[in-house]
Amino acid sequence: MDETGISIVPSRTSKMITQKGKKKTVCIISSAERGQIDTAVCCMSATEVFVPPALILPRKRMKTLLYKDAPNEALPLISDTDYMNSHVFIDWLKYFVKHAKPSTEAPVLLIADNHTSHFSLPAILFCRENHITFLTLPP
Repeated sequence: MDETGISIVPSRTSKMITQKGKKKTVCIISSAERGQIDTAVCCMSATEVFVPPALILPRKRMKTLLYKDAPNEALPLISDTDYMNSHVFIDWLKYFVKHAKPSTEAPVLLIADNHTSHFSLPAILFCRENHITFLTLPP
């Protein structure tokens, strides 16, 4: 499992200004708009089974309109900073359990980076209770 930033400003190809009949570029125009970066949490197994993505937006309250066109079963999450934190991580773990269905007979190994949001006591206890072996990679 890993988090990645997604730009919400559509990328466009730059427009080039040239002299008529010449190949030399005079000027390149591109969008100066700097959009915010939202966070997507993605997870897949070694057998290429995907957990639907979770999308984290910087909000105080959730609005359903924000996720109207999101991928099927995408988990809407909100955070003050738009980044993963320990509370959002617990919500994502609950979502992960729903899709991965770990059990005593079929425990699950979850590999993640060593971000501080992954190291909370509630997260570790949740993983133990739900048959998840949580492994973090060194920096």
